[in-house]
Amino acid sequence: MARSKIPYTKRAKTLDEQIATLRRHGVVVSDEEKAKEYLSDIGYYRLGFYLHPFEITYPHLDGRRRHDVQPGTRIEDAVSLYYFDMDLRNILNRYLSRIEVAIRSVVIYELSNKYIANPTWFVDSTVVSAGFIRKFPNEAYKSIRNKLPIRRHHTKYLDPYAPAWKTMEFMTFGNLEVLYDNLILEQDKRLISSKFNVMAIETFKSYLTAIREVRNACAHGNVLFGMTLSRGIRTGEACYHFSGNEHQSFKGALRVVDFLLKQVSVNREKDLWKELYSATLRLYDKTPAIRPIIEAQTGIIVPKERGLGRWRKAIIKNIVNIAKKISG
Repeated sequence: MARSKIPYTKRAKTLDEQIATLRRHGVVVSDEEKAKEYLSDIGYYRLGFYLHPFEITYPHLDGRRRHDVQPGTRIEDAVSLYYFDMDLRNILNRYLSRIEVAIRSVVIYELSNKYIANPTWFVDSTVVSAGFIRKFPNEAYKSIRNKLPIRRHHTKYLDPYAPAWKTMEFMTFGNLEVLYDNLILEQDKRLISSKFNVMAIETFKSYLTAIREVRNACAHGNVLFGMTLSRGIRTGEACYHFSGNEHQSFKGALRVVDFLLKQVSVNREKDLWKELYSATLRLYDKTPAIRPIIEAQTGIIVPKERGLGRWRKAIIKNIVNIAKKISG
């Protein structure tokens, strides 16, 4: 039975009131002026997302939730987690762009050469669904047409659309995902997915959705490490087994990112993990108690120092030196 709704009665709080509320929930605020800087910079509501993992009732964010945090939780712990999440977004955004460009390039090359007699195969009713073609002018091409290279094309040629290799360069990743979903022939879909060593079409589609949602979260500054995907990732080449709700979590999405990036460039995949480990170590240096939550939420397990390569040892050495300078 649905719970009856009630009027919303909460009002905006001043910085002093926000600090008082944090303290009432057990958050340690030792420097009020610094805390006000944090709240002014990040925002009380946004910072609240980064206090979630420190709550006594975490991970329950439903009716079982209490806002009280674990004893000893400092406001700086939430701030450190906020900056870690920012690091994740900045790091992943670069590598997701690499994956997006690769997928776009494969679609353009493979299908443009297969349907070589029709440069605008993306609006061909024998290639894509009628629904996609009907919506394409207003939902995608309206903004694409305003791009300078496309405007130049239309000043010279009569065709209603520029060819795929021009048009699709300006499609959003969401447009690209919808196009893939609307390809009529399964062999066309498999032609694309197989280039990334994914054999099941539905699995590849779930990978595209996961990539898009993480990409959007990065672009719009949303909470990343604890995000929930709108659709589950299907088991397959990126991960043959998920536990619990991992198939709808950032942890599952990171496995997809790792797998697809490896298909694009093994070296770039290694670079990704170097950066992720570095960001994670910076967080642990400030808030060691968060390690179990980060490992569970992200799947990022920093290797033990004994088994680290030179670059990983250098990361730890740099962090220690920085810490000494700060404390000194």
